[in-house]
Amino acid sequence: MSTRSRIGIRNQNGSITSIYCHHDGYPDGVGEVLLNNYKTEEKIRQLLSLGDLSSIGTEPIDNPRAWERPKLTGNIGDWAKQWAEINPDNMCNSYRSRGEDVPARTNRNINGFLKLSKDCWAEYVYLFEKDGTWKVLEYGGEDFRPLAEVLAND
Repeated sequence: MSTRSRIGIRNQNGSITSIYCHHDGYPDGVGEVLLNNYKTEEKIRQLLSLGDLSSIGTEPIDNPRAWERPKLTGNIGDWAKQWAEINPDNMCNSYRSRGEDVPARTNRNINGFLKLSKDCWAEYVYLFEKDGTWKVLEYGGEDFRPLAEVLAND
């Protein structure tokens, strides 16, 4: 199963640029990675430049080996070691690395951003605000909440 999310940044003109992330979208997954590793506008824009993601890493670096699969040898420990080598935690797995053209999208306002999030079935929506804070909205929720508070209360 996947927990889908949408990751966005509010631009100076009020528009929002965002990408989709397929895996681990819950606050303890994508949210924690964003809060702890994506603290500057520059780094967030580097992340968004990768386009839609299968999974997020701690650095905005695309993993060129993301779509390789370990060989099954009968030993689960060997398989897990190969998987960790192919998919290090610091790298992102973007869809463009397997040839798909899914760049970041920009919506004129929050309503367009939320509709796009709903259309991709995002269970969590993350937004980096102009004041330098991350906010999160859970599917069906009414208001964005500070991500740091959500993680502190879990």
